[in-house]
Amino acid sequence: MTKQSTVKLKTPRTDPVELPAVLTIAGSDSSGGAGIEADLKTLSAHNVYGLTCIAALTAQNTQKVKTFEKTSEELVAAILEMNFNDFLYGYEEGKAPLKVIKTGMLTEEAIRVLSGYTNDLNKYDVKVVIDPVMISTSGSQLFDDRGLKLCMDSLIGKSYLVTPNFGEAHALYEIANGRKYDLDIKSKEDLINFVKDVQRSLGCANLLVKGGHLPWDLESDSPAQGITSSTIIFDILYRSKEDSITIFQSAFIDSQDSHGTGCTLSSAIAANLANGKSLDQSVPLAIDFIHRGMTSLKRKLGFGNGPLNHNVKPEQHIDSIIDFQLESSFPKNTNALDFLKNHPKVAANWKKYTEHPFVKLLAENKLPFEKFLYFLKQDYYYLINYAQIHGLAASAAPTYKQTHSEALIIGNIVEEIERHKIKLCNKYNIDYERDIDLDIELSPGKACTEYCDFLLKTGKEEDYFGIKIALAPCLFGYFEAGQYGSRIRTGATNNAEVTPEQSEVYQSWLNDYTSDWYSNAYNEGNDALQELFNTIPLTQERLDQFAEVFNKVTCLEVAFWDECMPEGEWTES
Repeated sequence: MTKQSTVKLKTPRTDPVELPAVLTIAGSDSSGGAGIEADLKTLSAHNVYGLTCIAALTAQNTQKVKTFEKTSEELVAAILEMNFNDFLYGYEEGKAPLKVIKTGMLTEEAIRVLSGYTNDLNKYDVKVVIDPVMISTSGSQLFDDRGLKLCMDSLIGKSYLVTPNFGEAHALYEIANGRKYDLDIKSKEDLINFVKDVQRSLGCANLLVKGGHLPWDLESDSPAQGITSSTIIFDILYRSKEDSITIFQSAFIDSQDSHGTGCTLSSAIAANLANGKSLDQSVPLAIDFIHRGMTSLKRKLGFGNGPLNHNVKPEQHIDSIIDFQLESSFPKNTNALDFLKNHPKVAANWKKYTEHPFVKLLAENKLPFEKFLYFLKQDYYYLINYAQIHGLAASAAPTYKQTHSEALIIGNIVEEIERHKIKLCNKYNIDYERDIDLDIELSPGKACTEYCDFLLKTGKEEDYFGIKIALAPCLFGYFEAGQYGSRIRTGATNNAEVTPEQSEVYQSWLNDYTSDWYSNAYNEGNDALQELFNTIPLTQERLDQFAEVFNKVTCLEVAFWDECMPEGEWTES
């Protein structure tokens, strides 16, 4: 008789996400290390949805390209039509999933079809990133001069970013100008002038010339004559609108795992742009992704130039990959907390939060007690999540002292949870673990769920600094709200809307957030936040991001108390 068993799987709890889309138009690499295959792997690693248009099928491996067959112009046209009809057209302004088109190995057929969509791409603000692939890593010619000329005339000059390596940039300049260009790079200034000359010849908005084919000697500050410990790489980004140059300096990686690095770099940049990052953020993060992929394989794949590892986790913030001190955009002698809560994006919402009507009604003994009891039930659930996110911060902390600091904070939160537990259990015979299935108010409401989900998402995606910013409004806001409520209560007259016992509960709650233990936690948190702002170089973009996160959490705090307000006294958040 057949033995039979049933395995019941748990229903997964997933956090919904938005997936921006990137369309890659390139050749297919049968060995998986470059082309469409590398693009899709890179996009997935960056949490981006990848669309494809295969311009050519290749028979290749890490050693050579044996042959390839181009996709017909009719089929390319049908592919693009289907993708654009589903991911670009018909959406509200700014809502279309397709954010970026990235091209690799292009055929004349693909160029002719794509160039017909130029006006539509501008209308829908779709950025075009062109990696002008000419020669594969193994040395095979993939793009002839005629195809390049067609690409320059119809696509490159209208693109957002072009990402040639040094040799490709040289060839592009010669084709654009119709003459040979005797390139004699002896200094960094020569290299910068060359990059600017290429951009002016191409007309693209931004140009990134990759330096992997032009190793540089750090000691002599000139092209390297051989690979030594002082050999470095310069990847140079020129932004024509700002007339600005950024040189990304990194160590030369002496590795044979370089198959598909160009495809992967441009795809990583495209993915970062699709995720809303600026070009100044997208480029260094993509370079870091390449370096991680080149150095993270224990064993080489293939007998030729092996592929890199596309499964590495991309970094999300340039602060974590910069290896030299930058001048910080954070104003000196400025209190970090004051900077955040008085930021133009935050100030009005911070006042709504720390002077919320919920606290005012509580202080005046006018808050219906069942609303306060609901708040306690919700806050008990939230505090458990709050402690868990501090645990994630501890795991992301760059120093053991910061890890220890998080452990102390978790201890303070546990003390606060125990105070809530006493209020719920001793006074009202409510036990969270015992009554969770019987009392619907013990399950998180909409405001609590949204707040906890945001913190959990931040804890998984952000670095230590970002997590600390997301956690800050709770600690600092409750202290200020406690002070606000205590001032009101001092001048309030007795009110018969709550019983004397309930009034004592309200007083006890205010006492918690004006107590010495909470005041110490506030001061310690303030000092820790200030130390972070003072010791880590911060760009203006990063400061603006912090303000946005701080404001988002502040609004979530407002919504949390809004949900506990009596009917008709809801606060706009």
